[in-house]
Amino acid sequence: MTGVECPLTLVEDWARRHAGEARLPASGFIDHYIEGVIYPEEYTNVARPAVAVLVLFSYVGYVLRRQ
Repeated sequence: MTGVECPLTLVEDWARRHAGEARLPASGFIDHYIEGVIYPEEYTNVARPAVAVLVLFSYVGYVLRRQ
């Protein structure tokens, strides 16, 4: 979505390489482990903004508690 590779994919590929296993599929960590497992693939366009809102509210809550 952003053109930046997920850090979890980099860590997973590093660990797999050092364990002598094959790399993750080109789709990456999120598609392999989360999409279709945590939520159905057809809800991807709903899950992304929902997670973004959740992260935004957590940062707002953190800032408000620090004041």
